[in-house]
Amino acid sequence: MNIRKALLIFLILGSFSGIVYAQKSSMVIAPTGNAEGLTRETVDAGQEFYPRISPDGKLLLYNSLEKTTYFTLSETGNLMAKTDKKLRIIKKEIGSPVTNPLVTDAAYPTWMPNNSGILFSYVKPVRAVIVRSSLAGVGLNYVSQGEMGEDDAEPVITRDMSKIYFTTIMGRSRMICSMDAKGGNFTVLTEGGHLALNPNDNTKIIYNAKVGKVVQVFTMDLKTGQKAQLTNGDYNNKDGAFSTDGKYIAFVSNRENPKKRNHHLYVMKVEGTDLIQLTQGDTDEGDPCFGPDGTVYFYSNADKNYNIWKVKPRYTR
Repeated sequence: MNIRKALLIFLILGSFSGIVYAQKSSMVIAPTGNAEGLTRETVDAGQEFYPRISPDGKLLLYNSLEKTTYFTLSETGNLMAKTDKKLRIIKKEIGSPVTNPLVTDAAYPTWMPNNSGILFSYVKPVRAVIVRSSLAGVGLNYVSQGEMGEDDAEPVITRDMSKIYFTTIMGRSRMICSMDAKGGNFTVLTEGGHLALNPNDNTKIIYNAKVGKVVQVFTMDLKTGQKAQLTNGDYNNKDGAFSTDGKYIAFVSNRENPKKRNHHLYVMKVEGTDLIQLTQGDTDEGDPCFGPDGTVYFYSNADKNYNIWKVKPRYTR
């Protein structure tokens, strides 16, 4: 499924990358005894997801999907309702209410390791491509040209900025691929999605992969190609992310009630041990990522819309 189709499903059925559409009334998100400092970070009217923290821990990038309905007259004079949909990358200072829209028709932002710019999927072309721009969202420098697959998305870049890993659709499968920073040396690595690098060891990636009818979290050693399944069960475990020191992994799971699509936030050691649950309630969480201080940022539909929230696992202090 490409990004445009996913957006259409999000708007009509209420899902984007597994998101359960926010209900009309507010729901309650509650931290468990393993978490503290649960705080809502964004308050915009759009659906917000895919948070990513700057290397210095001061700024936040995320996606915002906004839908605006307005009325116009048809050629016959009838009143018609029309809807505009905008997918944008937003930047904000953590803790500040002020937001700064950067790029429209763009998704899956990630920071350049040296804070020199951002990397993201530009969905305006016929086929989504990987693009780099300045921190202000100015100047679109195409890295992939779209011929690598039907939907280039979810880019991450190594610390030395020499290699980019991303996902794209080939045939009917989403594949994890690599290329150099200029778009050359394209290589297909494995099937999977929701890709993230280990910040402390760029030879390791974490990703989602289907196992039977459910999604599980996998890691892969990029040097050897060896894969390891970190989670299991007859329920979804997905959206894995490494802590900045590489010692912990955050992910979401619907293990509390596999019949529902509501996912809650968990953290475990990188070996897959010492699992703790961070959130609970009737809400749906996803897309976790760590800040440098160990805070976990994620989306939740706790207040009508999907917004970005943050929480601190107790044992990462």
